[in-house]
Amino acid sequence: MVLVVTQISRSANVQIYNTSLSANEIQALYLEGIGGAPIDLQHLVAWWPLNGNANDYSGNGNNGQINNVNFVSNWYNGYTTP
Repeated sequence: MVLVVTQISRSANVQIYNTSLSANEIQALYLEGIGGAPIDLQHLVAWWPLNGNANDYSGNGNNGQINNVNFVSNWYNGYTTP
């Protein structure tokens, strides 16, 4: 499995695939930035955009439980696009 986290210091937009991603696919995810959607739906196992909940948006039902999480609306403060 491949775990994709588009923001390192704080978790946002976590994607798990059951296959390897090519260099071009990884670059495409990077260029999409923090709000990017999954690029390989066929191999997507779980997708948590972490937009106020821990729901799995892949449709596979891998919902999480939130404990001690502080969701903020100003996540973009200090964020610069790639």
